[in-house]
Amino acid sequence: MREKYKTNISAIILAGGKSSRMKYSKEFIKIGDEFLVHNQIKELQPLFDEIIIVSDNKDHYKNFDVKVVCDVLKGKSPIIGLHSGLLNSTNEYNYCIACDMPYINIEFIKFLINKINNHDSYVSKYHGYIEPFNAIYSKNLVPVIEELVFKNEFGFQNMVKRIKTYYIEENELLSFLNKTDLFKNINNESELFNSNENNTIEYRKYKIKKVINQNSFFVDDKVITEYPLNIILNNKHYITMMTSPTNLEFLVIGHLFNDGIITNITEIKSIKIDLEEHKCEIAINNNLLPNTLERAKILSTACGGSKKIDMDLLSKLKIDNNSTFNLENILDEVAGFNKESVLFKETGGVHSVKLIFDNNELIIEDIGRHNAVDKIVGYMMKNRISTSNRYIITSGRVSSDILLKCATSNIPLIVSRSAPTTLSINLAKHLGITILGFARGNKVNIYTNSERIIL
Repeated sequence: MREKYKTNISAIILAGGKSSRMKYSKEFIKIGDEFLVHNQIKELQPLFDEIIIVSDNKDHYKNFDVKVVCDVLKGKSPIIGLHSGLLNSTNEYNYCIACDMPYINIEFIKFLINKINNHDSYVSKYHGYIEPFNAIYSKNLVPVIEELVFKNEFGFQNMVKRIKTYYIEENELLSFLNKTDLFKNINNESELFNSNENNTIEYRKYKIKKVINQNSFFVDDKVITEYPLNIILNNKHYITMMTSPTNLEFLVIGHLFNDGIITNITEIKSIKIDLEEHKCEIAINNNLLPNTLERAKILSTACGGSKKIDMDLLSKLKIDNNSTFNLENILDEVAGFNKESVLFKETGGVHSVKLIFDNNELIIEDIGRHNAVDKIVGYMMKNRISTSNRYIITSGRVSSDILLKCATSNIPLIVSRSAPTTLSINLAKHLGITILGFARGNKVNIYTNSERIIL
């Protein structure tokens, strides 16, 4: 029998979550010929005498000496899975990881275990964010999680702030991060393909000098790719966009729609993207020019070019959408927004936009916040997604041009972790768009059309 590093700590692997972006459950992710979660079990077995898998697919683990448990509470937050793992654990402390995290660092786990004293949780702060996985939690949290869920407060971030938490600071993490990307998780098939690469289509690694508390050292830093895309419209150069080189078809469709070139996806006859040539050739069945003059007039009057906003122009963009939204659900989505913005966490060089629709969600990241919104709109058009009961969360400020893009697409609600501008507020009041700003934790500012939000 193998000697265990510790015999009074369990390992919990959360494998019960659904994934709209992977198109299948993440516990079926394969790296090479082996399921990732199976490899996690093998790597963790030398450290722990009890491994708990939170999953509905018991047969997926029939060849392993593990305990498979289902969720007890209802909800889609990872704290629901953590609750089930802790509830079924025979030990006071429990190491927790998600089944979509490809890198396990044994030395870091031992480092975490040696930190255990009398706290409820031991989590890391990286790039200013709290990392809920690759962390240790106490079984004493079971009633705490039950109380939070009863109050519809599902976020990991909120939970760790309310309990006795020991934070691993970034300077303590660096030696481990130089060896493996501790907090990397696989959100889509592109990330799966690139999971073992030093560079991806989205970023490249550069050796840089980092300084913390007057101490300097060299680390590998991920730098976001800036990619020029030339759009050739009906055989003529239309625009060159600086973007992130993913979801380019959605970008082109959404941009053409938001710029007034097309009004429906059926107007596109063909679209061809050549990544090596930095070119997108698109054919449409009309020869319209961008409708920028009319929008410029809207912005001009709203900025004070006349005594009042031209209501005839605004009426063309006025939102026809009576949807209402529950504030608790919105804040729950915002709580997970930072964790899901993977590329931002890795590079710090992109904006993120999240679309909420039909109990599903889609995260888009791009170097430009306008591009990210265009990609969201392109995705909705390509997949025939209605804008009723849909809204977006954005990491960037809500400017007038972002607001007009949402108005064009009949999106009734914009939620931002940042601020709106005065012009966007003035336009939103007339267009019937609700703006929520500084949405963080359990706090939010409602700037316009508050009747759409159910408190």
